Amino acid sequence: MLEYYTYAEAHFPALYDLEMHDWPEGAALQPAKDAPPQDQMITYWANTISAARMGDVEATRRAANNFDRAQEAVRRSKYAYMLDGPNLSRAEVQAWLAFAEKRNEDALKQMGAVADTQDKVGKREVDIPAREMLADMLLELNQPAAALVEYEKSMKIDPNRFNELAGAARAAEMTHQQQKADAYYAQLLKNCDDGKYSDRPALERAKTVTANERTVVSTTK
Repeated sequence: MLEYYTYAEAHFPALYDLEMHDWPEGAALQPAKDAPPQDQMITYWANTISAARMGDVEATRRAANNFDRAQEAVRRSKYAYMLDGPNLSRAEVQAWLAFAEKRNEDALKQMGAVADTQDKVGKREVDIPAREMLADMLLELNQPAAALVEYEKSMKIDPNRFNELAGAARAAEMTHQQQKADAYYAQLLKNCDDGKYSDRPALERAKTVTANERTVVSTTK
């Protein structure tokens, strides 16, 4: 039971900050005192992604190095079996490190490989889809058409995720597919009770777009 609590203490804050796109908080996370190395890995994974999303290259490198040190400690422990199989967490760390260092082709190739592996072997229910991360990278690299393709692929396996809908809507807008963007924004608002209880930027954008669409419809009648 204690092992679960130490896991939850690392996993829940990391996942929350990444899902909320709260990069400063995610980058500032620290392992709990006496956290075992397998739980430290979770924190350093979140640190790496968050720092990369902020464009902080040195912080990304530090976090990736911390992840590798924690992973090596796991490898030398009785929990080495946890590293059996595809090492997707480290692959994600290395992809985001490449992204932070502007090695964009490497970043996309590495994250694409993680996404393809996830498609084959699956993932835990609460994991952030690697294909969504790939789409996020493409969107940040101003490749919205490619990003939209990846968001829509990811939705087939993990439908109705907030960040997928928001990302797909934005990518559709950027590629002048307004009807598709409207549909994704409308679904996002539907899933979030019309955004009544949140001020997340994606919801504010969704409200603006759908309000404009209603205005256009009413003036053309």
